[in-house]
Amino acid sequence: MVDLHNSIANLQEKLSALLKQYAHLEKENHQLKLAATQQLTVQQDLEQRVKEGQAQLTAALMNQGAGMDPAEKAKLVKKIDQYIKEIDHSISNLNP
Repeated sequence: MVDLHNSIANLQEKLSALLKQYAHLEKENHQLKLAATQQLTVQQDLEQRVKEGQAQLTAALMNQGAGMDPAEKAKLVKKIDQYIKEIDHSISNLNP
């Protein structure tokens, strides 16, 4: 009878520990989901800002390109392409 009582007590202790661990994991899961949502929002905001910047840049290039030397224009386009690559790389690093 004592053996059965000890077994039940052990099971209750293990169950209690598992319930505590479950509660902790649920809390951590909720925090991680919240962090993922926040990161997604930041990423979307950055992508939108990049698109707006690209549109502004394109408009500026079109306005400026009319009176530019072709060599300068090619140099500027190359520089802008490099900036866009760096921005795209930065955005891709945000994606886990």
